Amino acid sequence: MGYRTLALAIALAVPGLALAQQTPVNEALASFSVKAKAQSGLSAADVANPYVSSSYYDASTGLTHTYLNQRVNGLAVFNATGAVHTDKNGKAVLVTQDFMPGAAAVAPSATPALSPEQAVGAAAKNLALPRPVALQRVVEGRAADGIVFNKGGISEENIPVRLMYMRVANKLVLVWNVSIAQLDQEHYWNARVDANTGRLVDQNDYVVGERATFQEHVLQHQSQRQPLTAKQVTAPRKASGAKGTLGAPNSLTVIPVPFESPDVSPRVVVPFSSTNLLYSPVGWQVGDPKAPAGFFPDSYSLLSSGKQLTRGNNVAAYDDNGTPTSGNGDLNSTTTSPDGGPNRDFDFPFDQTKGPRDPGNLAAGTTNLFYWNNMLHDVMMSKGFDEVSGNFQFKNLTNQGLGNDFVRAETQDGSGRNNANFSTPPDGSSGRMQMYLFDNRNLNNLTVTGPAGAAGTYKFGTASFGPAIRTFPTGFSGEIVVVNDGVSPDGGVSSCATPYVNAAAVQGKIALIKRGGCTAPATNNFSDKVKFAQLNGAIGAIIYDSNPAGTAPISLGGTDASVTIPAVGISGVDGERLRAALTAGSGVVSSIATVGPDFDGAFDNGVVSHEFGHGISNRLTGGPANASCLNSAVGNQTMGEGWSDFFALWMTTRPGDNGRTSRYIAAYDNNEPFGAGPGIRNKPYTTDFTKNNYTYAQLGTGPGQSQATHDVGEVWATVLWDLNWQFINKYGYETDFFSPNGGNNKMLKLVLDGCKLQVCNPGFLDGRDAILRADSLTNRAANADLIWNVFARRGMGFNAVQGDRTNGTPKVTGIVEGFSLPPNAKVIVLSNKNGAFAGNSLEAYPNPAQDVLTVRTQLTSAAPMQVTMVDLLGKTVLRSVSVPVAQMQKSGIDLNTSQVAPGIYMVRVTTTSGTYSTKVSIQH
Repeated sequence: MGYRTLALAIALAVPGLALAQQTPVNEALASFSVKAKAQSGLSAADVANPYVSSSYYDASTGLTHTYLNQRVNGLAVFNATGAVHTDKNGKAVLVTQDFMPGAAAVAPSATPALSPEQAVGAAAKNLALPRPVALQRVVEGRAADGIVFNKGGISEENIPVRLMYMRVANKLVLVWNVSIAQLDQEHYWNARVDANTGRLVDQNDYVVGERATFQEHVLQHQSQRQPLTAKQVTAPRKASGAKGTLGAPNSLTVIPVPFESPDVSPRVVVPFSSTNLLYSPVGWQVGDPKAPAGFFPDSYSLLSSGKQLTRGNNVAAYDDNGTPTSGNGDLNSTTTSPDGGPNRDFDFPFDQTKGPRDPGNLAAGTTNLFYWNNMLHDVMMSKGFDEVSGNFQFKNLTNQGLGNDFVRAETQDGSGRNNANFSTPPDGSSGRMQMYLFDNRNLNNLTVTGPAGAAGTYKFGTASFGPAIRTFPTGFSGEIVVVNDGVSPDGGVSSCATPYVNAAAVQGKIALIKRGGCTAPATNNFSDKVKFAQLNGAIGAIIYDSNPAGTAPISLGGTDASVTIPAVGISGVDGERLRAALTAGSGVVSSIATVGPDFDGAFDNGVVSHEFGHGISNRLTGGPANASCLNSAVGNQTMGEGWSDFFALWMTTRPGDNGRTSRYIAAYDNNEPFGAGPGIRNKPYTTDFTKNNYTYAQLGTGPGQSQATHDVGEVWATVLWDLNWQFINKYGYETDFFSPNGGNNKMLKLVLDGCKLQVCNPGFLDGRDAILRADSLTNRAANADLIWNVFARRGMGFNAVQGDRTNGTPKVTGIVEGFSLPPNAKVIVLSNKNGAFAGNSLEAYPNPAQDVLTVRTQLTSAAPMQVTMVDLLGKTVLRSVSVPVAQMQKSGIDLNTSQVAPGIYMVRVTTTSGTYSTKVSIQH
């Protein structure tokens, strides 16, 4: 029935689809028509004539992935998606869908009141952007297929517009989908405006939400972190060599894979000849002789300038200016990328003490960013993120997938600080990685003179908006005055309104303001508080942390081009001290004496890998043509962060590493000695449950639960990291990241395969099931029991509940953790090799223990479990304790071992199916 219509629609559904591909797509559509109706009771009309967004054969698995969009009245329904995955014989091995039942009955007329031009204007207005100027069509087409406009003076890229339906609750709304890449690079909007009224119905951002969330985590964890010791502050960061002392022709001087930063490894020479030709056959750099003549046009290579720049088929790396007033690096300039000269010798001096804008440091950082993006391209391509599945390349040599989407890797982005991000538009448009400068707070000194109670030196963080402190040669100085807005409950010092009650006193002074404390969300922003101070005549602002016990300085995030006064952030302890002295005494004079050299995010290879990871998960989930499939609360904003953290940890795992060792994200950017933590996450990544006890119940909205972007992502990354070490435990660690062998390589391949198979806007259990399905399809389920055991250990077992789906969006609420295995799964008993946890059958930690030993298991039992400790002769040391099964699976039982003599003992757990034991050590 619907299949005949589907077959006829293929040419329109996928205009660029090769004739040879039409047969597997036909087979996929036929399978979808039958199985989707059976899955959810969809009607023939519901599954008729879907739009095929992409379809490709995955040579690494032998599967063909076909991704679909529901279509009503000839229009696609935004994110009403489906997929058919077929094997080499054309058999459908997995069919998923999130189509809307009865969509045709609730669809309004497909005739819009607004023209496409008016839709662009409406989108710009709703997004607070300027009105388009000289808007013209550059690609004509049917409204249902899309029309492309020029940049209109408001976008960095041409503006595609497409008529479609948007699902809102149980109804459909006719919308224009408009994509605008903001000129300031803050956002790359994909907005849906009502096609009849112009109101904004929905939006998503191709720039994954690092600008707010990543930065807020940096600020939050800076405020929680204890100041470094004097030894740590003065210890030099590793820096090696000047130009000519390390380099060699046809090479790069970089921090090599798998080392995380200059704190872990000196820079070394990596020859271009080491490039893996399977994944970069024309080399990494435009001047490589492996590239055929004319392969790169001069408009891209810029070789006519006589310079050899950090650009190639996979990435173009360049300086993005490093100052808040710019932030728009010029891809076409020959001066924003380092020049390797005729010998292609990319060796530049690096000395952290000179600051990132030092010409040598800038060139060294950009070179490092170029190298790591190329390595990420090659390693991920070896695991299946290739041309046909949507990777990032200037030209696709297989003529599959879309080219002209190399990564634009921008060093020292000037539009903010303490930050990083990655934008992922659909296949065929460049991904953009923006790396930022980070505060060196331990060398930023605010000197305060008098009265005696406040005199001294205070550490501070800088602001990502307003004039940079370093632009004041002698620092900015003046009398400090506590603000009083007459509104805030803390005596007005939170600066929640303007004008101030004491505006006259603030005029020409530096305003002291407390963080937070406002009911209106906008006025909690640092930039808003500083803008209030500016409007009241202040010449500068000091914001102190609202945590009165906080001892670390804070950095001030946000953007506001209208802020023209400088601002700094100090700790809560220092702020309260200043406030008390000012309240009790007379004027205080301040002078910013020293600004420490910033840290360049391009040298934090873990964060670089994290950002590239957003491009991977966004392109693979839902197919390369749909970059909006990780757009839900549990998709883009949480699981995406988890995958990216996993990729960061994976790329920086070194031979000899141990799974129980604490690993941190952004330690270098956060100015922390390697291994000291805490990085910018709440808990370290480790298989040690005493240090990271996250389970699925961590997700939610209750006290102590997580719903923020990166917080929830931590839970997903934690279980992936556990699984990675179990794979290493089973298959070993392989130093060659391009090899198919080794547990680390097998695990990364499985994660990427799972992304291709999972549903659009997945939840945690969707992600788990996709990994299980990938293992089933590619490894004949060789690791199914292991995978189940690992997920069950973190509360994502067989009896876990994912939560509701509303319009295809899994909620953070409604989640129920579960620790059970499927009926036929085996309990895996593993050793502690490589630091993997001691097995899901029975865990006892810490081991060695002192006064308390926690015993935990994922075993099942028809009756409460009995826990006993005996010595090696079988004599009972701690008598049997009866523990409910649910407690043993979730938190376990704490045994008091304070009175147990030091030595080696056995812990026995008796269930209705048998007794299990593990060896423990007691030390006092």
